[in-house]
Amino acid sequence: MTKATSLDTQQTSTGHRETLYACDNQIIDCKVLESKGIDSINSKLYFMGIELTGGTESNKPYNECFFGELDSKDNNLGLDESKPIYHLIGETDYDTKDSKETFTQTLHIFLNGNTLTLLNYSLLDSSLNIKLECNSSESKEIQEKEKTQRERKQQDSKTKDSSLVARNDNPTSTAMLHPILEDNEIKCPHNGIVKLKANKGKPFTSKGIPLVLESDLLNSSIIGCAKSKKVA
Repeated sequence: MTKATSLDTQQTSTGHRETLYACDNQIIDCKVLESKGIDSINSKLYFMGIELTGGTESNKPYNECFFGELDSKDNNLGLDESKPIYHLIGETDYDTKDSKETFTQTLHIFLNGNTLTLLNYSLLDSSLNIKLECNSSESKEIQEKEKTQRERKQQDSKTKDSSLVARNDNPTSTAMLHPILEDNEIKCPHNGIVKLKANKGKPFTSKGIPLVLESDLLNSSIIGCAKSKKVA
């Protein structure tokens, strides 16, 4: 993917607002711009020295989703072909792995035999200040699909945030078990001391100290307790 030259950087709340300059056969991805901290909405784009500002959709039959400056001349597109002409394509992909549907838009720009491709263009946001005036049902359908996808993402984000809040409001307790060794001190409710002796647990040690199993602990003697002589 060919990079566009960038000049005149300015900081905005959504990233750096820049002026980009592109030449023939270049491909610019709006998502890549955003990942580099560039404001993909308010930045400007020049193609072959001409600023791309968008245009109105052709009113000629079978030329829906072609935009530019309307021309009264009787040509195929009904657009001034000496000015930039924009062709909008909306594509829906389905990811079988995640069971998710994604909708993307690609904008091809033609000027005097030169071509520029803009990936992940947003019709709602008018990416890179390229504003397209929709008139046909086809272009309005693309606009509606983008709107639906955005609303779905916002809803998914709210659901995820709510789930995180619910988990934070209901913390879980964690119990940890520790072995009893012969040198540990265990007291009964009457402050008597249990005499620990490993029998069956003697083969198991921790740092050389034998482990006291449950069967070893039962019926162990208690020293200093007047009410009980054995561990119940």
